[in-house]
Amino acid sequence: MLIFRAISISVFLPLVLLLNACSGNFGVNTNSTASNAVSTDNSNPGIIPNDDIEELGKIVKLPFTPEEVTFVELTLNDNKTVSRVPTTSDGRKIVAVIKFSNENANQLIAQAKKYKPPVPSDIDAEVWFPPELIAKSQVTGDEYLKGVEYGANDFLQPPYTNGKLTRINNTNYFALELTSF
Repeated sequence: MLIFRAISISVFLPLVLLLNACSGNFGVNTNSTASNAVSTDNSNPGIIPNDDIEELGKIVKLPFTPEEVTFVELTLNDNKTVSRVPTTSDGRKIVAVIKFSNENANQLIAQAKKYKPPVPSDIDAEVWFPPELIAKSQVTGDEYLKGVEYGANDFLQPPYTNGKLTRINNTNYFALELTSF
């Protein structure tokens, strides 16, 4: 009888542990992946990028028609926290990734050089950037994109009064950062 009890426990216990390990909420892992895709930045989880060219054209001047855009518009409160716009008197910031045709990109650079001499620059690759740029930043392993910074005067439109335009090396992508302060 003692042997039967030992055999039963040695068979039954691993079976219970195996079934317990296999059970659970299978949606948890898939949902967490989906929520990570929506979250654009761990520090600012509520920011969702926009890819509407017409809407960007209402917010900033577009000297040429882009092939594609991705942007976020933010409000910086007095305590430097970020929220979605609009609000009343807080500082505003827009960050956009814009892709132009080769011809328009070269014309844009020719104009931008008039406002500010080109200087090498690195920008953070945000998780909402186009996949091509995210992959490019991961090649070096430092999560930065190397480029050349120019003046962004051709894009300025109230409330935005300051900014920079960075052409990502070896691409026709530009990172545009404009602020109202």
